[in-house]
Amino acid sequence: MPSYRRWGKSKFQKNPDSSFKLLAAVLVITFYLLIKEFSNPPPRPAKITPKWGAQIQFADWKNGTDRADKDKAAKVRDAMKFTFWKYRENAWGHDDILPVSGGKSSSRNGWGAFIVDSATTLALMGLWDELALAVEHIVTIDFRKTEELVDPFETTIRYLGGLVSLVDLCDAGVIPENIITGEARDMILEQAVTLANALGPAYDTPTGMPWPRVDFNKSQGVSDPPSVYKEHPEKVKYDHPVVGPARTGSSILENRVLTRLTGNSVYARNATLAWAPLVWSKWTPSYLGIIDAPMDIVTGEPVGRQRHWDGGHDSYYEYLVKMTVLAPPSDPHLDDYKGKFLAAVYSLRKWFGTRSASAPDHAMQHLFIGRRDAEWYMNRQGHLACFAPGAILLASKFYDIADLRSFALALLEGCHHTYNATPSKIGPETWSWIPKFGYDSPVYTPETARAKQERESSGFWSVDPRYKGRPEYVESLFYAWRITGEARFREWTWAAFEAIETHCKASYGYAQLADVYKVKPEDWDGDGTKRWIDQQESFWAAETLKYLWLTFSDVNVASLDRWVFSTEGHVFRMIR
Repeated sequence: MPSYRRWGKSKFQKNPDSSFKLLAAVLVITFYLLIKEFSNPPPRPAKITPKWGAQIQFADWKNGTDRADKDKAAKVRDAMKFTFWKYRENAWGHDDILPVSGGKSSSRNGWGAFIVDSATTLALMGLWDELALAVEHIVTIDFRKTEELVDPFETTIRYLGGLVSLVDLCDAGVIPENIITGEARDMILEQAVTLANALGPAYDTPTGMPWPRVDFNKSQGVSDPPSVYKEHPEKVKYDHPVVGPARTGSSILENRVLTRLTGNSVYARNATLAWAPLVWSKWTPSYLGIIDAPMDIVTGEPVGRQRHWDGGHDSYYEYLVKMTVLAPPSDPHLDDYKGKFLAAVYSLRKWFGTRSASAPDHAMQHLFIGRRDAEWYMNRQGHLACFAPGAILLASKFYDIADLRSFALALLEGCHHTYNATPSKIGPETWSWIPKFGYDSPVYTPETARAKQERESSGFWSVDPRYKGRPEYVESLFYAWRITGEARFREWTWAAFEAIETHCKASYGYAQLADVYKVKPEDWDGDGTKRWIDQQESFWAAETLKYLWLTFSDVNVASLDRWVFSTEGHVFRMIR
């Protein structure tokens, strides 16, 4: 039997001319195809669609504008370092530091809320020494023990979200293995599981909507404690415990990620059942997509007629769109979440957004978000509602709906105006305005001399003039910068940071402001420290500083094409 070598050699030896003809023909055809390709190339997409993730961020950057603004990013990073080390030196292990006095605060069950909540900010900023110290504490927390009742909403967004986000950042290679080893990563995940299991009794209700509190010592859900009614005397007592949309609709992201990390479906199932009475409500809403609240956790019935996108309702709407971005396309409920979000946005635009009437010294009209309570339109907005522009911008890009973008940017301009119009260049906690159209007798009108003066000069007046270190305005600026690429949003962000740095920085951290219109020491009696509120919530480090820094970082850091941000600013990888 002839060998392979003999067979090949004899084949070409039989007719060498035919071999050369075949080679020449191949060369001619190849040369022709090359000429055709380069003379008339076929159209190609500007950017190849990735096999995972999404295309949300602006892509057509010019002249390196997508790169970090290193000087500004460094200034924000320095603010984070100052915040961390003052806490480390004076309040380590407690939930928060009191930034004016240097005292300690434990209002989040004493597990070290600041440490857990701020850890993802440390990770994204590359503050490795600080993160290593945080992890040393995190893995030693006993989440099964606390002498206080546990708030499942706050605990989920601050603690559970921070833990699962750290694991995701490890798995994505963002955190070096010498900072969080494989063993430490597994311990953090075990902590998340322990906490989620302890929170499980919150969902033990006929409807699946969570109890307002959980007693960890008895492993059962309970009603609001008496302290809630003392702090909020206007809160109505009903026959059964009640919750608002945010409390029952803001655990789906954190628990869905935990299910992905563990393979245990119970976490995603509990969170899905918790917001099911909202997404698939059997009650006819007054406005499509808008929840009537509060709701009875036993029957699911709306027992009030409060409707808005402000505090207590806000993050439910936020999570509707973010769930459609996070979950894989195979999720059977994505169209329901998308449809509910879009219905809520269009109702918001038609029934809740109103422009301010021109004022004697301020002709420009601004778009604000009001509320509806029973038959009344409440011409009042809170700082918390300034999250809406960012969430709607995210939807406009992900769903490819151009008119939502215009609506979102108009709302963002309104929030920007509340910052730009005050002496401090920081917006108040709540404000009111006179609607331009449709409301001849608005519910709220300026009554005091101060309110009248503020309205005359800016078109709105403050109702609660405090600044609580909240992130919502700069959060929406971050989304606007990453999605539109317009330089003005970086400029607005820097103006906000400079104002906060100037007026909020105290001896032991960043204080809240008593009055954004009175921020100079000489505006107050004594040494001027009364201009500050001695409180610094963990969201200052978890969200406000994170969004400020990310706006000046390279756009590939925590890209919106790959990561979804929780309502507390923790990042989760898209499930693709």
